[in-house]
Amino acid sequence: MTCRRETPRVGVFLPLAGLDWDALRARAAVVERLGFEALWLDDHFWFPTRPDEAHLDALTALAGLAVATERLLLGPLVLCQSYRSPALLAKMAASLAQMSGDRLVLGLGAGWMEEEYRAYGYPFPPPRARLDQLDEAVQIVRRMLTDARATFTGAHYGVCEAPQLPKPTCLPLLLGGASERLLRVVARHADGWNCPNPAWRDLPARRARLLELCAEVGRDPAEVEVSEQVMVVLVSREAEIPAARERIGRELAGFVKLDGDVHIGTGEMVADALRARAALGVQRFMVMFGDFGSVEQIEAFAAGVLPGLAT
Repeated sequence: MTCRRETPRVGVFLPLAGLDWDALRARAAVVERLGFEALWLDDHFWFPTRPDEAHLDALTALAGLAVATERLLLGPLVLCQSYRSPALLAKMAASLAQMSGDRLVLGLGAGWMEEEYRAYGYPFPPPRARLDQLDEAVQIVRRMLTDARATFTGAHYGVCEAPQLPKPTCLPLLLGGASERLLRVVARHADGWNCPNPAWRDLPARRARLLELCAEVGRDPAEVEVSEQVMVVLVSREAEIPAARERIGRELAGFVKLDGDVHIGTGEMVADALRARAALGVQRFMVMFGDFGSVEQIEAFAAGVLPGLAT
C-alpha cells in the first residue's frame, strides 16, 4: 500500500506543547503557505519535560487539521501503539484518511515514556513486549484496512471477522524507532521507517540493516521510504551559535544531548547538514525546531534552508 506523491520532502514536526486549537490552526496555515510537504504532531498526553503545559490529543487535532488545510500531508510522529486498540486505531485512521482526502500518513511506534503510561493507567511492559505488541498491532491495522473482514489472533491483540468501512484509498504506514526488532517489523509490513533524533549516529548502520532485512523477506527495499526526525535551531550569524547552544541545552535539558543531534547554524549550514544526511539515504525530513516551531523559525527555514536542499 505504497503511495507516490510528487511533493517536497521536508515537513515540520510540531510538538503540541502549549498550543490551543486556534494557535495550531494558525501555525498549520503558515506551514502550508510556505511550501512545506507535511505537518507532523506528537502523540503525548503532555510533552516530555513540559507536564504543566496544555497539550491537545494528536488524533483529535489531526481531524481538525484535515479540514483546516488543503495540501499538507498530515501525520502523527508517532502514535504510541499502547494507547488505542489496533482495531479502533484502524477505524480512526481510515476516517481521517477520508476526511483529509488521503493526506494521512499513519505513524506508529512501540511507546517509551514510562511516566506517561503510569499517569494515565496503562501497563508498561518491557521493551520486547511492547515491540511484540507493535508487530501485532501493525498486522491488525493492515488487515482492517484491506480485508473484507479482519481476523487475527496474537499473544496480545486479536480481532474476529471485524468489518471496517470505509476503506482508505491510500494510507501509508510509517514506523518510528531504531531497534533491530522494529526494523524487522518495518521490513515485513511498513511503507516507511523514521529514524528518531536521538538515534542519529546509528542511521547508516540501521539503514544498511533494513536493506538486509528486506532482502531476507524478499521485499524490494525501494518500497520502504527512509525518513529522519531532526532538530534545527537557526541563527542569523555563526557568532550566535554558542549562545543558541547554551540556551537549547538549558531549555531542553533531558530531551536533547547536543552531541550532534541538533543542527544549530545559519540556513546555509543547516542545508549542508541535511544534504549530508540525505546522502546517507534519508528521503524525507521531519524538522522539529528548538523553540518548538515558532513562526519566525519556520519562516527562516523556508527562506534559508529549503532552497538549499533543492540544489
